[in-house]
Amino acid sequence: MAQGFNLSSLRTRLISAFILIPVVLVILYTGGWPFITLLGAIAALSLYEWVKMAITCEKPESYYFLAGGSVYIPLCFVACYFLFQVTGFYWAMAFLFMVWGSDTGAYVFGKTFGGPKMAETISPNKTWAGMAGALVVPAVNGFVAVFLYSGVNDFQLSYALSIAGIGVFLGIAGQAGDLLISMLKRRAGVKDTGDLIPGHGGILDRIDSMLLAAPVFLGLMQLV
Repeated sequence: MAQGFNLSSLRTRLISAFILIPVVLVILYTGGWPFITLLGAIAALSLYEWVKMAITCEKPESYYFLAGGSVYIPLCFVACYFLFQVTGFYWAMAFLFMVWGSDTGAYVFGKTFGGPKMAETISPNKTWAGMAGALVVPAVNGFVAVFLYSGVNDFQLSYALSIAGIGVFLGIAGQAGDLLISMLKRRAGVKDTGDLIPGHGGILDRIDSMLLAAPVFLGLMQLV
């Protein structure tokens, strides 16, 4: 049986997206110091939230999380920086919409179809139906991104399918990143990574799936 579909919760997510997207667009388009400053601030806040949770975990697990986070967070943000610098504005935006699409697909598919749990001990609300949505939507978004970028005359199906395939890998990476943060929150005994964004939690709650997806996208785009 499908889980109850919470339209109010979905509406809140969409409103947040519509508020944040224009800000991200302007900063990405501007580039330079505004982009570096924003990225550095988000990285610092993310690392702070990670450390704050890690130190509340039982030892020696807290040491493992502290050591892992000191590598994981900086590397993911370095990948974000180079992703935006190397791929250009259009594909940076395509990346964001693929990741956001993956999150939305996971939420909508999971709430609509329900079904077996995927990782109940780590994140009780995640289902295999949600995982399917997390893979399908970014693949479709990637395919559409190629079509819009190439146009009808220069459209190449093989390239579009390659980018759609990258979308699938982004979905996998995003869900893995989400589960990693969920595991840390569970070990720390907290519901959210922070309270910086009223009603939405912390920075890591919003970018958990994007962190691991960034190096995956950067690496695969270099291959394609």
